[in-house]
Order: sequence, then C-alpha cells, then structure tokens
Amino acid sequence: MRINRIIALLLFIISLIVISFKGGPAAYGFFFFTVFVPLVSLIYTFIVYSRFRIYQEIGTRSVTAGNATPFYFTLQNEDLFSHAGIRVHFFSDFSEIYDLDENTEYELFPRSGIKKETVLVCKYRGEYEVGIKSVTITDYLRLFSLTFRNKETLKATVMPRIDIIENPDIDETLKASGSNQKAMQVPDIPVRDYVPGDDIRLINWKATARSGKPSVRTFSGENSSSVCIIMDPVRYDDDPALYLPLENKILETVIALAYYYSSKGIRVNVFSYKEKITKYDFGDISGFLDSYRALSAFSFRNSKENDRLYRECSENRDILSASSHILVLHKWTPGAGMLSDILSKYSSSPVLLMVTEEPDKHLSVFGNENVKMIGYNDKPCEVFR
Repeated sequence: MRINRIIALLLFIISLIVISFKGGPAAYGFFFFTVFVPLVSLIYTFIVYSRFRIYQEIGTRSVTAGNATPFYFTLQNEDLFSHAGIRVHFFSDFSEIYDLDENTEYELFPRSGIKKETVLVCKYRGEYEVGIKSVTITDYLRLFSLTFRNKETLKATVMPRIDIIENPDIDETLKASGSNQKAMQVPDIPVRDYVPGDDIRLINWKATARSGKPSVRTFSGENSSSVCIIMDPVRYDDDPALYLPLENKILETVIALAYYYSSKGIRVNVFSYKEKITKYDFGDISGFLDSYRALSAFSFRNSKENDRLYRECSENRDILSASSHILVLHKWTPGAGMLSDILSKYSSSPVLLMVTEEPDKHLSVFGNENVKMIGYNDKPCEVFR
C-alpha cells in the first residue's frame, strides 16, 4: 500500500511539472486523472464502509469458560458493485477465535455474502464483548485503508468452568478437622446445668437468664460433617484485564471444591458477601447445578466487604458448627486473621487458598501451615494433587 501511495504521489507531481512547462489537453487530462482517480477510490472506500453488513452469532447461550463454543459470522454485500479488501479483527483479550486468520482479505461480489463457521473459546467467567471487534476496508488501488469499530458487537455471558478434581491433597487436613466432635455436632435447643469443664462457648445465655443458673446447650450426637467455604467478595481493580482472571479463578476454585465434596455426599456451604452475608448451599450433587448457577452470577464489588464478611462469619452459627473450613482469598487482612483464629477454636485451623500471581508477597504473613497458592492460570485438577 505504501508503494502504491508513493507511485500515485509521483504521478501527481509529474503531472504538475508537465502542465507547468508544456500544458495542452493531454497534460491537463493526465493531471485530472492523477487527482480524480485517488479521490474516487477514497469515496469508494467510504461507501463500502457505510453499506456492507456484519452478522455474527454464538451457537449457544450457555457459554462456559475454557469450552469451545460454535461461532458464526457473515459479511454481506447488498449493493450492485463489489466490496473489496475487507479484513476482520477479533476481540482477543478475553476470548480466542480458532482457524481464522485476521490477515485474510475478503472480496464480496454484488448481492452476495461470505459465511464463516468456527469455534470461540472464552477464557474467563464474566460478561464481555467477543467476536468481531473491528473491520479494515482497503480500496482496489490499495491507496486508502479505513479501520473502524464494529457497530454491533456481540456480548457473551460466560459461566465458570467446572473442573473435576480427585482426592485433593487438602482432604487429609479437612479430615483432621472432623476429629473435633463438637464441631461435627449440632447443638439442640434442650439445655442442661453447667458442669465445671464444659466449654463456656456452649452456654445458653437466654436459658441462664431465665433459670438464674448457668445452663449449656446439649448435643444430639448426630454427625453433621460439612465443609464451609468462605469466598473473598472484593473486586480489587477497575480494569477488566486485571479483575476478570482473578474473579474467574476464585469462582473456579470454589466450584471445583464444592463439586468434589458434594459428589462425596458431604454438605458444602459457600459464604460470601453481597450487601449482606450470602449463603450458597451445595447440599448434594442433585441440586448442584442450581447452586452453581446462582454462585456463577455473583457480583464482586469495589468495597470493604471482605472485612464485613469476616466479622459476620465469626458470629454465624452455620459457619461455626461446620466440621471443616476453607478460606478462598486474594489478600490477607487483619479481618481474615481474626476469623482464622476464631475458626481454629471450633475445629482445627482452616485451610487457606490464596489466589494470587505474587505468592512470595503473601506467603510470609501466614502463620498457618495449611496454605496453598493458586495462580490465575493454574487448573484446580492440577493444583489439588
């Protein structure tokens, strides 16, 4: 294209020299030719830009991160003249288009179109634009090139991937947590008189006030082994390129663990914060999909909601009575440390899963040995071995 422009410019300069020193009909004809041909070519480029059409579609509404999804697009010429030199460019930050080269130029003959069928892979959970991002149009003489953003982009709502893990290495730690019978038993309403040696945390203060003597809650002795997962609810940046990979990996990790324990018949409750403490009950594998869809729609927010989450979790009966605890976080805060200390009194120390690309920055602050670092590109099936 650069060579063509240089040639056109040299011809224009030569025509000026000829009419300046010689003149005549032929010289002026040559001059107008060097002026109007590029002008017509430029006008043609703008006409093609304004007239040709793009149609694109995702083959399914259920798009899952990491899975190939059918993708179709059509370039349509509805005019009586050809549209030449059309190239399409795709969104590539959060998705990939396979088997299509962006350098391919298409020519659309009059009243015709070109349809392409391929697959689209979305990298992260979330809602973002996919498919054709922009189009470049080049004229026949290759003098002008016009690139413009696609007017009707395609937006995909992507669900997090369900990664299947087997026998995770944190399982032994969680089984050790279950050895604390008080954490595995649910306190019933009946109370009895306090006996020296009873845990003061079991004192029923309402019953004590009514009877005038210390009373403690009794236990049914029923094993209610369960796993409690506490998920960081904070959006730490405004740039989608930074927050999408993080949030995707947090949800992917939580869902992989929830699926694993649900499939083993262990009740899993996921707690996070969205204006108030929010609970997602993965009771058993039969109801997993409903909880999965609800958790997939979780909205991370730029706020201090992690500290509110930790504070309310430390007072929540469902959380304190769980037999095992897993914290899935991005940053370690004093609130997280406070919650970890409280949970350690009800069962063994909780397992901490830190989703971060800077493990060395965070590792030194933990006194808890049950810590695992998870990178944005790590797969749960490979991390939990």
